[in-house]
This record gives sequence, C-alpha cells and structure tokens, in this order.
Amino acid sequence: MEAGRVREISTSMIRRMFEIVEKAKREGRDIVSLTIGEPDFSTPKEVIERACRAMREGFTHYTSNLGIEELRSAIAEEYGVSKDEVMVTAGGSEALLNASLAFIEEGSKVVIPSPSFLSYFTYAKICGARVSEIRTHETGFVPNPEIFAEIMDRNVSVVFLNYPNNPTGAVIDRGSAEEIVKIAADYGAVVISDEIYDKIYYDKKPVSLVNHENVVAVNGFSKSLAMTGWRIGFVIAEETLLNSMLKIHQVNGVCAPAFAQKAVAEVMLSGEFKRLVSSMVSEFRKRRDFVYGELSKLYWTVKPEGAFYMFMDVRENCIKFAETLISYGVAVTPGTAFGSWNENFVRISYANSMENLRKAVERIKGYYDSKEAQGR
Repeated sequence: MEAGRVREISTSMIRRMFEIVEKAKREGRDIVSLTIGEPDFSTPKEVIERACRAMREGFTHYTSNLGIEELRSAIAEEYGVSKDEVMVTAGGSEALLNASLAFIEEGSKVVIPSPSFLSYFTYAKICGARVSEIRTHETGFVPNPEIFAEIMDRNVSVVFLNYPNNPTGAVIDRGSAEEIVKIAADYGAVVISDEIYDKIYYDKKPVSLVNHENVVAVNGFSKSLAMTGWRIGFVIAEETLLNSMLKIHQVNGVCAPAFAQKAVAEVMLSGEFKRLVSSMVSEFRKRRDFVYGELSKLYWTVKPEGAFYMFMDVRENCIKFAETLISYGVAVTPGTAFGSWNENFVRISYANSMENLRKAVERIKGYYDSKEAQGR
C-alpha cells in the first residue's frame, strides 16, 4: 500500500519523455533527444585510471560517513572553507534529499523560484510542506529580492536556489543572491543552494553561497567531470547544519563509493581538474552559441550563461509541442515539469554532438515553418 507522502508525486515528465523516445526508437524512428540532463562526454580517462588503481589498492569498502579526508580537504581548498564544513554524499541528489529531510518542517512553506529543477517540488511534498513559487520570467529567470521579501514569512523553513539554473541556464548576480540569503536568515529559513553547474559557465561567473551561516551549498562531480553514474556529490555548510544532515546521510547514502572518492581527490590535487572542466565547457560554449543563435530567431528565450540548457517560449501548449515534435524526430522536455507559468515553454539540452544539434535545429525549423504556413 503506497504511503500518503508519495501519493501526490507523479512520475517525472523527463522520465515520461524518455519512455516516449525509447518507444519511437524501438519503432525504428530516428529521434534526436534534447532531453538528457547530463554531459554526453565520457568520464575523463584520468579519473577512470585512478579509480581502477584505487580499486586494486583496496578502496572498495565503507569510508567515513563524511567522506575520505583527502577529498574533503581538496574540496575545502577549492571553495575556501574548512574540511570540517564538507561532507561527501552519494551524488548531489542524495545531498538535496538529506538537506530537505533535515530542514523542511512538516506543514511549513518551501520557497522555490519558477522555473526550477523538478525535484525540489518533490522534496517539499515528501516532507509534507507547501510550495510557494516565485515567478522569474520577467526578470531574466532569476528571482527579484523585493518580490522574494514579499512572500517570506515565519512559516518558511527552506528556500531553494539553483544557479546556474536548470532549466534556463540563467546565472544570478552576487548582490541579489546574498540579499535573498539575508532575507531568508531574518526569517530563520535555510537556503539550499544547488550549485551543481557552478563549473559550467560562459561569460558570467556564478556566485557560490558557501560561508553563509544559513546556507547549505550542494554540489558534486556529475556535471563537471561527466560522472553522473559514479555518484559523487558533496555539501558545504556550517558544522551545526552539517551535523543535522549527517543524521540523515548515515542511514541513507551512508557513503559515496570509496574508489570514486579517491580518484576525484587525486584529480583535484594533481591540478588536472580545471583543465578537464575547461575543455568540456569550451565545447559546450560552441554548442550554446549555435543552438541559441539559430533558435532564438524563432522563439523567445534568455541566452544561457551556465549549465547546458535553454528554456524556450514556443507560444503553444508545451506538451502538445513536445509530442508533435517527436514526429519531426526531436525530443524536448515540456516546461510544466519545472513549475508554474511554464505551460508554453520547453527545455532544450544541448549536451549532444554538433552533428545531432544541427539535425535537431533543422527539424525544429521544419516544425516552425509548418506552423507558420498554417497561420498557427
């Protein structure tokens, strides 16, 4: 019998689109999927080789719940914090769930800018909280601190921020981000800052909200080192907050894979980390420039400054658009997966080869032209 806390949780729109694409492929249709939320690159050989060596050396057992000291120290050095403020987790998603269970009070309010990563809404439901959304469509997909202040009250337990943003690629400026953190602190709320895309940016460097007493910064290596299947995440927070999350982590994720922790630590300490990330971001920039340059001629969107997504206003129901586009050989994610006011938006992931992106753009243009010919 399904527990009440999960009855209102529906299957992810991304998962539904995945199943539609898989069905089309089984039918022999050529589909370019722009739905995937992970780098299309393989994990760097520098990581794989070190992981293999670590396994041969015996890094195949439990580690401390907090993670191996070598990796915690490397992360601490990268972000200018103490290693005592770092905990390694089994992926960024586990870190987000740990933080949600630790700080979202049942019956409280959780503030989420829209559009935002779909899982935040699920975490709020699991914890029995009410979601209060902030519309960001008129402010470049970043929340206005004044509007944020208007919806805050003592019932808010947690605020989710995610910049660079999934699904829009928007990057918030430091002033606005820190003002939101201060307002949240005034009401006793914890800010969960999902910074998983902080290394994937283009012309505007993202701000990290580490070193704020009421902030839990969630991050990991799934995106920056193309390690989605390795499950290496981490949180940075003041020790009191970290200890609250540790209570959840020790019975949930327990620890991240030892050999993967060791491999990442060595890559970071070797100085190779920045080079590996830079190489991938350089390719993402080329893809962004191409996709944005072509599709912004057809549909309104904000130019992505980070991550590898673009959020387009297609001026029609997003589910109908996505389902029809499948027949043109392209899969995108409907905007309703990412919160309210997104009924006419779709998310495009350009984490795909230039060859496939060119093919997808031409097919989307074909769909657009057909709609124009019909007079919409």
